[in-house]
Amino acid sequence: MALLFLASLLWSASFALIGTLELDPTFLTATRLGLAALAIAPFTFSPRAKGKPAPARAIQLLLIGALQYGVMYLLIHRAYGYLASYEVALLTITTPLYVIFMEGYVHRHPPARAWGAAALAVAAAFALRMEAARGLLDGDDYWVGVGLVQAANLAWAAGIVLYRRLESPATATPGRFGWMLMGGFLLSLPFALATAEPSDLQLSAADVGKITYLGLIPSGLAFFLWNRGATQVSVGTVAVMNNLKVPLAVAVALLPPFSVPADPWPLATSFALLGAALILGTRGPDARVGLD
Repeated sequence: MALLFLASLLWSASFALIGTLELDPTFLTATRLGLAALAIAPFTFSPRAKGKPAPARAIQLLLIGALQYGVMYLLIHRAYGYLASYEVALLTITTPLYVIFMEGYVHRHPPARAWGAAALAVAAAFALRMEAARGLLDGDDYWVGVGLVQAANLAWAAGIVLYRRLESPATATPGRFGWMLMGGFLLSLPFALATAEPSDLQLSAADVGKITYLGLIPSGLAFFLWNRGATQVSVGTVAVMNNLKVPLAVAVALLPPFSVPADPWPLATSFALLGAALILGTRGPDARVGLD
């Protein structure tokens, strides 16, 4: 669970940071995933890489990465053209429900407590976003954004469930994980080449720094920590932890040097609901089935 917590902490500032970039969404997707895949390439292609996958397994990891990262990023980055960054963050809170749904679809019917834990996780994140939600669905553009984010949530959930089914704690190594990042990059590259404009390459030093950070940390390190951590816990815990980034982002904003003024009670309520969700979710059996 510590790996899931650390990944959530690294993600907590991503939504606001993406909202400051005015780039073609496919270009941003390919660049982030390309940087992440490049950073992990020494582990992926080294002859001494631990747990190097057989060709068939490498292809499976490529396809899962194309879904979990490529499809998810193409959709969610596009949603920023229709929604503000806080609205995108709000709409990701349904992900726990999709994780449990996909677990039932791919593997077996999850226990009722897993559904309960996912619902509590959604309530925990929503407790912090009620004001934002009140004006969310005003106009056709919002509905397009809603659809894009929900489709992205589903792609992410399907990817993590398939990865848990394919890999185990012993096989979830950086070298094997690199194939997933490669899959996401290869899927997004043709879209970027088809839609990106020359102006997307006219980046300021600040933009280069932001993209580099987003590629190496949230898209590289955090994705690996998340997927590895997901092989070590129950599906209920994975579902709940998807929403930890929301109260963490608020908590970070309250601390120096940001010191954003805010009512602490919604944050306390959110953490309390997440705690209850974790207790409920961790009591379920670990439904992961490693195939190695």
